[in-house]
This record gives sequence, structure tokens and C-alpha cells, in this order.
Amino acid sequence: MRAWEYKKIVLGEVPRKSDEMALLCDAGEDGWELVAILANNVAYLKREVTGSIPEGAEDRSDEVRRAEPAEVNSHPASASLVKPKYRDPTTGETWSGRGRMATWLKRKQDAGEDIDKYLV
Repeated sequence: MRAWEYKKIVLGEVPRKSDEMALLCDAGEDGWELVAILANNVAYLKREVTGSIPEGAEDRSDEVRRAEPAEVNSHPASASLVKPKYRDPTTGETWSGRGRMATWLKRKQDAGEDIDKYLV
């Protein structure tokens, strides 16, 4: 039976000076296979689990062992995780409130919407 572990990379939270493609290539060299990149810039990856199969799983060939998705930070010592300040409930896109305003939020503001309703 093949078992898989899963990981997600939030590409929007990668430090600006790093390259998302290089990050995905590095993950590929570590055995991770890209499954999908969603519209909200989240990349989902998987890789086969090597080692022993969990006890009792031998008779359930259609089941897959799933690990909790791991958040990826390409430079853990230099980058800090910033919690989102604004979130679009329909798309799940976020903006921390730092730096240049996110395009999705700028469009809402330009359309005359009150952006305070998107505060987390």
C-alpha cells in the first residue's frame, strides 16, 4: 500500500526577496510532488511516505495516511509570520496590512466598499 504525506506552501506569505519557483523546485528535490496551485496562491504538494505502514492499514488498500499540512517558511530565521489583518471570505485571500495594499482589497476600496468589513 502506498501512503502519502501532504504539505501546503502559502506563496503569498513567502518573503518578497525569495523566488516562489525556486522554493517549489527545492521542495521537488526533497521528493515533494506539486498537486495544485489554487487561485489564492496556495501550493499543495505530496510525497510518498517511506518506512513502515501504520498497524492495521495493510487490509485497507484504498485508504491513504494523511499527515497534517505543514506551513513552509523558506527562511525561518530571517522571516517572521505575520497574521493577516484583512480577509476576503469568498476567496480566502488575505493581506497583513503591511506594505503595498493587496490588489483584491484595493479593487474593493476603489469600488467604494468599506474595507473595514474585511478586518479579521
